[in-house]
Amino acid sequence: METLFQDIRFGVRLLGKNKAFTFVALLTLALGIGANIAIFSVVNAVLLRPLPFKEPGRLVMVWERRPNSARSNLPISAHEFVAWKERAHSFESLTLIQPDGFNLTGRGDPLTVTAAQVSVEFFPVVGIQPLLGRTFAPGADQAGGAKEVVMSKKLWSERFGADHNIINQTITLNDQGYTVIGVIPSLELIPDVLLPIDLPAEAQRVGKHSNEVMGRLKPGVTLDQAQAELAHIAGQLEQQYPNNNVGHSVQAISLHEDTVGNYRLALFVLLGAVCFVLLIACANVANLLLTRAAARQKEMAIRTALGAGRWRLIRQMLIESLLLGGLGGGLGLLLAVWLIDLLPKIKAINIPRLEQVSMDGRVLLATIGFSLLTGVLTGIVPALRNSGPRLNQWINEGTRGSAGPGRGRSGSALIVLEFALAMILLVGGGLMLKSFVRLVRVDPGFDPHQVLRLDLALPGLRYPQARQQMAFYEQLIERLKSLPGVESVGATSRTPLNPGDNWAGFVIEGRPEPPPGQEQQAALRSISNDYFRTLKILLRKGRFFSDADARVSLPLIRWYEQQPYPAHFNEPQPVPTVIINERMAQLYWPNEDPLGHRLRIIASPWLTVVGVVGDVHHTGLNSQPNPEMYLSHLQEPDASLAVMVRAAGTPLALASAVREQVKALDRDQPLTITTMDQIFSNSVAGQRFNALLLGLFGGLALVLAMVGVFGVINYSVAQRTHEIGIRLALGAQRRDVFKLIVGQGLLLALLGVAIGSAGAFALTRLLIGLLYGVSPTDVETFVLVSVLLTAVALLACYIPARRATKVDPLVALRYE
Repeated sequence: METLFQDIRFGVRLLGKNKAFTFVALLTLALGIGANIAIFSVVNAVLLRPLPFKEPGRLVMVWERRPNSARSNLPISAHEFVAWKERAHSFESLTLIQPDGFNLTGRGDPLTVTAAQVSVEFFPVVGIQPLLGRTFAPGADQAGGAKEVVMSKKLWSERFGADHNIINQTITLNDQGYTVIGVIPSLELIPDVLLPIDLPAEAQRVGKHSNEVMGRLKPGVTLDQAQAELAHIAGQLEQQYPNNNVGHSVQAISLHEDTVGNYRLALFVLLGAVCFVLLIACANVANLLLTRAAARQKEMAIRTALGAGRWRLIRQMLIESLLLGGLGGGLGLLLAVWLIDLLPKIKAINIPRLEQVSMDGRVLLATIGFSLLTGVLTGIVPALRNSGPRLNQWINEGTRGSAGPGRGRSGSALIVLEFALAMILLVGGGLMLKSFVRLVRVDPGFDPHQVLRLDLALPGLRYPQARQQMAFYEQLIERLKSLPGVESVGATSRTPLNPGDNWAGFVIEGRPEPPPGQEQQAALRSISNDYFRTLKILLRKGRFFSDADARVSLPLIRWYEQQPYPAHFNEPQPVPTVIINERMAQLYWPNEDPLGHRLRIIASPWLTVVGVVGDVHHTGLNSQPNPEMYLSHLQEPDASLAVMVRAAGTPLALASAVREQVKALDRDQPLTITTMDQIFSNSVAGQRFNALLLGLFGGLALVLAMVGVFGVINYSVAQRTHEIGIRLALGAQRRDVFKLIVGQGLLLALLGVAIGSAGAFALTRLLIGLLYGVSPTDVETFVLVSVLLTAVALLACYIPARRATKVDPLVALRYE
């Protein structure tokens, strides 16, 4: 043990003595380790850390799939939930969840809060205990639903000042009073307020799919067993409800997988990339240690002559490299802490659970592991190289200025490794960058520039009638049009570049009606007259909506058979109309003009196609436009609309005036303001994040590889000064010496590029799910990266090669 402490003290003194070497090595390792800790922290929080619920591994989400929809994980109808609850034995409990947004008024400014109406089993399913008060009692979701609310600790603290007397007080949500019965911890996936749903009324709306279902498996029951049981019940429901459940299947998926499954590939790719960066950093530091070890060969030979064994020499050098790894790990940890604090502040990074990223025991253990691994990887080759049995011979060679043949081979092998890893990283980063560039160049089908977006949701109690909802938005649109700097105003129930969409089945007049469950599907949205003009969506055929389309009978669509017809339904009024997009026209009227044809949506009357507009990427730039149907807001009002304001100048400059106009119409109406440019930017945030990080890692690898080859070639020139002098004395031209030195470095780089190309060809196939419009084996990217790495190698070799050509033969012949 005493000798161990002696070796540690000696290693510390040696690092302190060689300050330049120590600074470069620590900086290199800190960058590699810090980047690894930061990315591992994200992987840990998003993928590895369990959800903050009781036994989260038993929590599952239950979704529906339908044969006439390409989408998976569809919402379910409440009658299906009731059947699963009564017949399924794989679950301890199931709960129905209807996500929503509620307007909170009364105390302070109006505020839109996240909300969900749930069945009473919600709290037993997730395993949450209240901090104050209680949760819903049995029966609260029956007979109209109790007017009770449970709120999150965050809302309780921020809005109500953590008032411990909040229990039994009344708060106003959507203009209706609710009694606060409990406060629960603020946990991810849990909304601000929870209210009991009216389950009997919801279950009667057969075919209305707007709910989610979460369940807790019984102990010992597997997900596959629950899936099989739900599939059996789905078959029973298909027979029981032939008009609504034909072809409907059920998909059970763990809550954790449902939350983060779409991000697993991207995060593991980034983790793999940053590990490559660490390996390159280790190779660089190993080369530095090899260089220093060459200067210490006589020291090691003397130690051996005095009785030190090979293991003692290896231990000494490994302790020095482990000290570097430990210090580099400490600096890397500080860098990672800064990066971790920065990540949640970057709003454009749309990764679930990102706010959970923090330092915990697993991250600290990973830091120790990265540091130890780095110490071993950087020190093992120099330690073995400098403790070999040929130390006495190396002493003699050292007097002639030679480091021995092994030093050159080891350093060259590390350079080849660096260039191979850099090739893989740069190809991956290049593919992601090219994919991102192609994605943002996709024509979205509308003009997002200079458009302000206002999101509003009218409370049903204050605006219970469709006509009242329509009147509010019509008045707001007219007020906004009159503001200085406003060019046009439109409104829509579904905005572009929104991941979700509202699908509806339809049939076309004069064609055979498909069997139940196999109707054609198209996305549906309600818009104002000037919506297309405001977003500059092109009209291909026909006309836009106008005031002449206004109907007396509102709304137009009946969403399920049990829904009553609206008043004045049979009175004379303008015919129902619909505008479709080009995609729908091509799919269902490929060889004819769709104008004048009629279709029926769910339980609506027949609607006449009056226009065809250009395709819009509503669900994302990386997905093809869906077939879409647009209804006039004057025929199908909606309580929740996004109002689009096209400005002549900077759109956010209108924010204050816009708020005043909303307040003038309804002082208790909250709204959220953003711009369509921000929406566009956020829609590609994930791809930008992946391309940015892979590009940064690739760039860092490129710099490290360049420094590495420069160090090896520069050291080689220094060691071969005597040889170079002899060559020049015997008549060699300086350009020949230049070619010799450059050729040495270029050969190593080209070998690394070749090996890296083979590795990249195999590994980039993992990126298929992350790329848009680019093949994982894109030839152009491989060629450009190869040329870039070759050019970098030439640049790194240039200075040492120039130095070699300036060697004075007379001085070199006396060089030792």
